[in-house]
Amino acid sequence: MRERLAAAFVALAVAVLLLAGGLRLIALQEVLRDAALAQVRQDTSLLSAVMLERRRAREPVTEELLERLVGADMQLDFVARDGVEMTVTGPAFGEGEGEVVSASRQSPAGTITLSTQTGGALETFVRDPWSVVTLGLLVALLAGLAGWWMAIRLSAPFQQLAVAAAALGRGRFDLSLPRTRVPEARAISRALEVSAAQLEARVSREREFAEHASHELRTPLTSLRMELEDLTLRDDVPADVKDAAGRCIDRVDSVNASADQLVAMTRSGALVEGAETSLEELAREVAQQWADQLAGRRTVTAAVEGDLSVRLTPGPLEQLLELLLSDVKLGRGPVRLVFVGDEGHVRARLVPADPGHRQGLDAATALARSHGGRISESAEGSDVEILLPRR
Repeated sequence: MRERLAAAFVALAVAVLLLAGGLRLIALQEVLRDAALAQVRQDTSLLSAVMLERRRAREPVTEELLERLVGADMQLDFVARDGVEMTVTGPAFGEGEGEVVSASRQSPAGTITLSTQTGGALETFVRDPWSVVTLGLLVALLAGLAGWWMAIRLSAPFQQLAVAAAALGRGRFDLSLPRTRVPEARAISRALEVSAAQLEARVSREREFAEHASHELRTPLTSLRMELEDLTLRDDVPADVKDAAGRCIDRVDSVNASADQLVAMTRSGALVEGAETSLEELAREVAQQWADQLAGRRTVTAAVEGDLSVRLTPGPLEQLLELLLSDVKLGRGPVRLVFVGDEGHVRARLVPADPGHRQGLDAATALARSHGGRISESAEGSDVEILLPRR
């Protein structure tokens, strides 16, 4: 986008330069024509005065006289009173590409018509071609710089929007949206913000449904099973009733197992379809990010344990680790990240050597709880473990 905008600015500047040059050529041609016409009229008046003096002195007008009076780039047509016609042409007349302008004047000696050519506007304009080339290159350079600067200003919010859209696709709802006056970028920001809020609300409803379903189904089923078990243990109950109670217990266990499967399916569905990544890849990306952020201050090591092929939506875990990173930046010493994957959950254990900063930890604890997970600390407070559902 930046390259295209810069190229568009250069093309626009060149087009404006060519248009201005064309208009300048037209104006210059008119100026040269007016100047040549004024000069030829003045010369015609002088020639008329010379002819008048020759007539008063009773001296003849000859071609030799006219050749001495005519300039190199002029042509003189003289028609005497007695009908004699003489035409004298300068050696340079007709060689240029300019327009021919003429002026006529009547005198007692005869009719004088003086013609000359205007200078070529293009030749005059590019008399110094290097200055024109230098001007064109300078204008193109300035236009390119202005275009590149404008391209950076215009493309910056869209690049931020692209990053925010990628984060939303990875399951992140804490989007960093640009503050801009560009209407198109603001419209996209609002759309992303609404989409993030809708996805977050959907995830929250699914989690609440799973918790509510688990409680509302298992509690009465457990009570019913206990009553049925008590019925099978009583001595005053007939054998057929005990058998029926046993069969009911089996049915209750079957319903309970089905409820567990439904709740597990709700919790195990992908947070964002198509955005899953392997735990090994996520661990490598996070470790590289932490190493870049803590370069020169703290060393970072990472390890992956358990099932390396576990796939999950990376957004929530990335967001939690970024919150913890804000605290880790304030400490000293080495940092170790350990990622553990199992069938239903993902663990990330952070072992900083200098605990004590909790602002990011408190925010991460609340966020983990909203995702159905938890964050726990070791007794010494040096280890922090994140436990999240694998979604």
